[in-house]
Amino acid sequence: ERRKEKANRKDYWLCPGIVVKIVTKKLGEDYYKAKGTVRELVDDYTAKVKVDDVVLKLDQAHVETVIPQVGREMMIVNGAYRGSKATLLEIDQEAFAVHLKLSSGLCKGREITVPYEDASKLAA
Repeated sequence: ERRKEKANRKDYWLCPGIVVKIVTKKLGEDYYKAKGTVRELVDDYTAKVKVDDVVLKLDQAHVETVIPQVGREMMIVNGAYRGSKATLLEIDQEAFAVHLKLSSGLCKGREITVPYEDASKLAA
């Protein structure tokens, strides 16, 4: 498992279909803290993000992952289970982590805990 974690741990994490929150003020107050869906990747660190009816080209440094309500689907974007879908079971605010049940991949059904930044809400 540690080997898998190391192999799948990257310094980039954006992937199509996830919801992200804009954390840069450079785009103005209208977009600061707005949520959007990653439509496509320009490269490993840049994505086209749809916010309302506008598509913005954003660097991953300007966005963060979004934690949905318990019971919702998430995508694991970094670490050992990168690329797997999972259901949110619990949010551990003290540890800044989420407890997930994998719903895709070889380990489907396994329960894991990952940091907030390693998983993001899946777009509906």
